[in-house]
Amino acid sequence: MNRRDKFWISNLLRFTGIVLLFGLIFLYNIIHFNHSYMTEEYDELKVFQKQIEWAVKPYLEQNDIQTIKNYCNEFTEKSIKIRIFDKNKTLIASSNMSDTEPLRENCNTEKLPPTSFQSYRASTKNKMIGIVKEITAHNTHYYIEITISEEDVMKSILAAQANLFIFIFCAFVFFICGYIYILQKIRRPFNKLQDSVIKIANGALDTEIEIPKLAVLEELAIAVKKMAQRLKNQILRLKLLEEYKNDFIQNLSHEIKTPITAINSAIELIEENKNSDKTLNKECFNIIQFQVNAINSLVNDILSLAELTVEKTDEHKNFKNFILNDAIKEVINYTPANGIKINFKQNKNISLYGDYELIKRAVTNLLVNAIKYSKSDVIEFIITQEDKTVKIQIKDYGIGIAEEHLPFIFERFYRIDKARSRKNGGTGLGLAITKNIIELHNGKISVESELGKGTTFTITLPLEA
Repeated sequence: MNRRDKFWISNLLRFTGIVLLFGLIFLYNIIHFNHSYMTEEYDELKVFQKQIEWAVKPYLEQNDIQTIKNYCNEFTEKSIKIRIFDKNKTLIASSNMSDTEPLRENCNTEKLPPTSFQSYRASTKNKMIGIVKEITAHNTHYYIEITISEEDVMKSILAAQANLFIFIFCAFVFFICGYIYILQKIRRPFNKLQDSVIKIANGALDTEIEIPKLAVLEELAIAVKKMAQRLKNQILRLKLLEEYKNDFIQNLSHEIKTPITAINSAIELIEENKNSDKTLNKECFNIIQFQVNAINSLVNDILSLAELTVEKTDEHKNFKNFILNDAIKEVINYTPANGIKINFKQNKNISLYGDYELIKRAVTNLLVNAIKYSKSDVIEFIITQEDKTVKIQIKDYGIGIAEEHLPFIFERFYRIDKARSRKNGGTGLGLAITKNIIELHNGKISVESELGKGTTFTITLPLEA
């Protein structure tokens, strides 16, 4: 038996024990109640005896025995029995006409039956409690005997107590069954939830957590499920950080070789020249400055790409609503066009939910590539809204891209013309960064191109998260 089952069973046993304890206390009080009730009956007999004494004494003084008999007959149907005896202890009147028993002199006692179960069993039959009072009327002694059957008293008590015991027993059974039902209803989903938590704690983060219908556990299960998902995301982010740290080192070490080689060559020329040719020295310094800037751009792009990839798993993105048209206009206005005409075709302002600066960067990368490499005189921006998505097209009419390059142009460090890209200061990461920005917004990017006719990049983004 596992600890959980021991917990449920021990609580059930505790509950049952508490109920039984209260039952015993109740039973003990019932016994004392019975004794108190019998004592109260005896006290009432004392009061009733005085009333009868006042009622019959005048008739005894007048020796009106018939009236006394008639008076006693009125109690025939009552539980209390009245008998009157003369000085010789001969019965002269009784509420029970067939009664011939002698005077019960020993019933005139303050001592009632002891408080025990035996006193209230069937042995109470034919037992009486009562009072015998000697009175004097017209210088003659008489005896008044008032009795009540213990059986009659106990019948009325036990009848009420039987119903009470039945009610208490039914309540006890109901509470026990209800407690077992609640335990079972809580136990099963609780055990499932605990098993899932243990699996998650042991590293099985893909464990499915079933949300129970029981309200008391529903919020807990939802909270645990969210915690597991966040834990999974955090671990994924840590893995991605580790991967991109390794990628960063590998890519940086690979891509940085060319500019470092160029810098070393320029430094060697300067040392060999020893300031004899100032023109050569100036060219070498320009080479060094250009390559240092290239290294700086390379490092920044690699860091940006790593941050964007990790940010895809972040639930707290810096997203808000903004006008897409304004972002594109800002890109066009602040990007040097080098004499190229840029047209912006729009029908209406479109509100987009996303990161304003990242969208600007993605569009800027595409525009800069078109300006640098397309050799087109005109570049067009076209935005259209379709249902719940927006489509952004950047179109040029330049030299185009060969079909064999199209599947790879969004890969990191992929260059169509490596010599021309490095000459223009490109790192080979612009399109990879653009793709990651679009994917961060749950969008897609595609390219269509034909040699000699131009290239069209199409971005499709959802308007809302």
